[in-house]
Amino acid sequence: MPKNSQSIFLWSALALLLASCSISEEMRRIQNSKKVQAAQDASRSGYLTGEQIFIRSCNTCHPGGKKGFGPTLENLATDFPDDNQLAAFIRKGKANMPGQPKSILTDIELGNLIGYLRTLNQ
Repeated sequence: MPKNSQSIFLWSALALLLASCSISEEMRRIQNSKKVQAAQDASRSGYLTGEQIFIRSCNTCHPGGKKGFGPTLENLATDFPDDNQLAAFIRKGKANMPGQPKSILTDIELGNLIGYLRTLNQ
């Protein structure tokens, strides 16, 4: 084999070796990322009570449903007579109140929260 051909062959082999190392490292990274995502998904529970969700996500600004940093929730039945309206409002948020997308609050959790909110002023 001529010297130039040997040189091209060696450089090609080296490039192929480096590319395969890079690909396997990327595959490992993707697998680890999937494991982390699966663990995060498993840690979320759709069985949190409405009270637990309220304490976790709402109570800081609406302490016990009263006026705090956020407005009182005493007029909730008047302001949001329909659960679908309230659900849309919670999902979207308003001003300083962050929205609660499905990645943060599942549909089951949202239903539990709305059920709890409806009992606050009874």
